[in-house]
Amino acid sequence: MKMKILTKIKMILVACVIIPSLQLFAGADHDHGAPTFQPPKGGVLQSTHDFHFELVKKGKMIFLYAYDQEGKSVPTNKFKISTQLEVPRQKTTSLKFADKGTNWETELNLPNTHRFTVLIKVDDGKEKDDVKFTFENK
Repeated sequence: MKMKILTKIKMILVACVIIPSLQLFAGADHDHGAPTFQPPKGGVLQSTHDFHFELVKKGKMIFLYAYDQEGKSVPTNKFKISTQLEVPRQKTTSLKFADKGTNWETELNLPNTHRFTVLIKVDDGKEKDDVKFTFENK
């Protein structure tokens, strides 16, 4: 009985060492490349493979900005985006952003909502990807 318990403990210890070390073998393309810069507008950054997107919420307005890997602004005409708004206990709806050339913006009025998520599907002509931003109202 003691042998079986010791064998199981050894297997668990080996698994605890091996499984985390497998992350070392993930290639450079494994993640979307965390940005090496702070959000320029004070919003939240999310990344795709080649680009970073910053979502800024100011009052009822939401602004979306695109950046390259170095943090330089990318014109919005480089992308096709579609967006969805997810609110707990409500049906997911489409969200329309106006293209302003250097950013996208929309007005969002959710007076009795504690949390919401904006899902943005991005197509840059080469790759399709998505970014997800979740906000909690204070």
